[in-house]
Amino acid sequence: MSKKYKIEIGLRAGVKDPQSEAILRTINSNFTLGNGMVEDLTMGKWFVVEAHDDFDIDSLCNKILANSVIEKYTITELD
Repeated sequence: MSKKYKIEIGLRAGVKDPQSEAILRTINSNFTLGNGMVEDLTMGKWFVVEAHDDFDIDSLCNKILANSVIEKYTITELD
């Protein structure tokens, strides 16, 4: 039997994100996009993993998918 998981990864609080900052500046300086109305923007990544029931999905995240020094992750089991 297998389970399916969605893993969402983003930067920890306080970690500088120059790419998101540049996108936010572009959005807010453009009249047709944001015009100063977007307050914050963050980027991340996500994975969908299907694995056996007894697979250690948390270990996969800690060792391979996320950099635990600067990133945090959440695991959601999908139906």
